[in-house]
Amino acid sequence: MVTMGPAADWARRQVDTGRVPVAVLGVSSSRGIEDIVAFGSDDGRPASTEDHFALFSVTKPITALTVMRNVELGRLALGTPLSAAVQGFGASRTDTVTLEHLLSHRSGITDPKIDDVTPLRDSLMAAGQTFYAGSLVQYCNLAFEGAAAMAEWAAGRPFEAQVQALADDTGAGGLTFDSDCNPHTVHVDSEPSLNVHAMYKNRHPGAGLFGRAADLLNLGTELLRDSGKAVQPATLAAMRRPRTTGVPFISILESPRRHTGLGFQMPAYESELLANGIYGHPGWAGTEWWMLPEQDRCVVFLTNVLDTPDLGVDTTELFNAVAAS
Repeated sequence: MVTMGPAADWARRQVDTGRVPVAVLGVSSSRGIEDIVAFGSDDGRPASTEDHFALFSVTKPITALTVMRNVELGRLALGTPLSAAVQGFGASRTDTVTLEHLLSHRSGITDPKIDDVTPLRDSLMAAGQTFYAGSLVQYCNLAFEGAAAMAEWAAGRPFEAQVQALADDTGAGGLTFDSDCNPHTVHVDSEPSLNVHAMYKNRHPGAGLFGRAADLLNLGTELLRDSGKAVQPATLAAMRRPRTTGVPFISILESPRRHTGLGFQMPAYESELLANGIYGHPGWAGTEWWMLPEQDRCVVFLTNVLDTPDLGVDTTELFNAVAAS
């Protein structure tokens, strides 16, 4: 149980210090959910363990898991070019963008704003080229629209239906691209500003999911079990394999804080951590979903404020609290 433990104390402290108005923390293991706790209130709405939150980029590994199910079935390969699924993509490019490039931020696709009103598939077709595919690393949301298009082409059914199948198979049935699930309001205090509702309309495969703590914990439990309900063990191992180590980053940061596999990220600063082998993903609105396989733990932190690291929310503290508990 984490109700009175150091991880819960950490989550409570983020609310008590005013860094975030609400927080939901959950921990599971290969045996299932251990505990979920909620703190704070926002504009009179108390946080509940059953609340939906906008997951932002926590969507990416869920999209990647969905796409990789098609690889397991032999419908796609990591070397399959995006142009095979999206006719006309990259007509002016001299390189080839593959599924592996899309899922590891090495596509070179120029990324529009996440709240751009242009339909995502149109944006993908019109996207410019920032670098030769595979030569550099630059975070790219639009690449996951390309990956979703490849999944639709391979399976012959809508991408969202495939995500729902993953969710149903892993006890994560509350995951949804529909904003009518009454998620907590996202607070936008940073520049440039974000039109949250325009982003919601995009139903973005890289940032558009909503979910509850229990959804992510149940999915995390199946990953810790290596049960094959999400993807097969060999597939998960491949997704956790870093694809960006030693590849130059285009970033405003001095050095990469994380390495990228296929959809999943891994901390690049393991010397600061008590645990090895952590993988998962953060989201722009402060959401976090991480697996600590050596400790048999999945941890979920949900909140609703953009750029929480700039506000002092340090997930290194959370990882260490979970690892030691």
